[in-house]
Amino acid sequence: MIIRKLFSRTGVVVLALSVGIATAIPAQAANPAPSDSKPGVSVGVAQQIATRSDTRYCLTFVTADKVPMAVMMACAPGKEGKTQEWIYTESGQLQVAMSKSVGGALATTGACLDSGADLAKVPASAPLLVLPCRDGAGQKWSYDEDTGTFVNAASGLALTSLLGKGKAKQAQPTGAMSATGTPIQAWSGLPVPSLDILGAVLALVNALLASLGLALPLPIAGAAASLLTLLRPQVPIPAQMTELPKQMMQLAQS
Repeated sequence: MIIRKLFSRTGVVVLALSVGIATAIPAQAANPAPSDSKPGVSVGVAQQIATRSDTRYCLTFVTADKVPMAVMMACAPGKEGKTQEWIYTESGQLQVAMSKSVGGALATTGACLDSGADLAKVPASAPLLVLPCRDGAGQKWSYDEDTGTFVNAASGLALTSLLGKGKAKQAQPTGAMSATGTPIQAWSGLPVPSLDILGAVLALVNALLASLGLALPLPIAGAAASLLTLLRPQVPIPAQMTELPKQMMQLAQS
C-alpha cells in the first residue's frame, strides 16, 4: 500500500514524502540496527560495508560534481544497493564490486577506494575518492577485525564516516583521520540484502536523491575537486569514471 501511494502522487509530492522518510527512518530494510555483534569484513566477497556507529549507513560509490568518491548513504537493498557493494581484495584494496562488469575502459582495472596520499598532498577535508584500481599505497587498506578500522598504507589514516557533517537530506561525507578506535572509524561487512516493502521505499529515496545530484558542503566539495586535479597528471582517469555509478545501476536492472 505504501508503494502504491508513493507512485500515485505527483513527482513533487513523491519527493517530499520520500525525503521525509529518509530523514525520519534512515535505515535499510534487511540489515540490522546497531548491536553488540561486530562482524568483520570478509576478503574476496561482495558485500555492503557499514559504519559500526550506525549500521544503517553504508559506504557508497557516487559521482558528485563530476568527482567520483565514496560517501555515506542509507544502506539500500536489491538493485539500488549495487553502488554500495565492495570487495576487500587479498592485496588490500577496496574495489567497487561491479566496476569491472560494465565494460569500457574500466573492464580491466575496476575502480577502488583511493586516498591519493602516495601521489599528492591531500587537501584538508577531502573525502576518499574512487579511481581506477592501481598498484599504489594510496589504495592499500589494512583491516583490523577487532577494531573494525581500515588504515591507509600511504597516509596512515583511518577511513572515517562523517555522519552529520554533510548537508541535511543528502549523502554524508567520508574522510581519513588519525585512528582513534571510535565507532565512526569501525566498519562491518553486511550480507547483501533482499528487497521488501520498506526496502522498496528506501530504494526510491536513494534513487531520487541520486537523480537530483549530490550536494556536499563547499569545503568538502572543493577539497574533493582539488584532490582530483592533483591526481589527474599521475593517474589515468577515463571519462567513464563519472558515469560508472549510473552504468552499474543500468546493468543491474537489465
